[in-house]
Amino acid sequence: MRKGVNMHILFNNSKIDYSKYITTRVYKKGDIVFNEGDLCTSIGLLESGALQISTITILENEYSISTILPDDIFASTLLFSSSPYYLGFGRCLKETKITFISKANLIYLLQNDEAILNNFLSFLANKRLIAQERLKILCQKSIREKILFLLKSRMNEKRTIYFSSKEKLALYLNIERPSLSRELINMQKEKLITYNRKSITLL
Repeated sequence: MRKGVNMHILFNNSKIDYSKYITTRVYKKGDIVFNEGDLCTSIGLLESGALQISTITILENEYSISTILPDDIFASTLLFSSSPYYLGFGRCLKETKITFISKANLIYLLQNDEAILNNFLSFLANKRLIAQERLKILCQKSIREKILFLLKSRMNEKRTIYFSSKEKLALYLNIERPSLSRELINMQKEKLITYNRKSITLL
């Protein structure tokens, strides 16, 4: 266990001295952490900053797949797959600090610290649930159905969901941002919801 520094959630309640099993790097805005087709040899723990995962389409347009934020982990399943090659490239949106753990070191930590094992399995389980939720969202036929499905699956006791930006919400719902804005306006006019820049409330 390291003391006196901010810990990634993977190490919550860990008892082992994991400092010798990790490597930490700081990247500048715009730096490429990995390229599409690179061999994945470690998982990455995002300590600070933001890492955008993107790919280039067949028409050579850049498409954003996801954005990795602090306390998130990337390549957690890719590392153990039968084809561990990145399907996109990772570019830092701001100064970003990433801790890397090689496959061998990760296996050692998982075998020798129950807290790290539990934290890692919990992360994988939650990631799987989110993937299943997104699949169900993508199965919804209309923009309104997608919004309502997300609201009903994620809203709190106040019937509200929160998001960092409309751009990211539109990306998650797999719709264009202008289309999302138009539907939110229509739903508010029909008194189905109220919304602002950071939240939507189901009435």
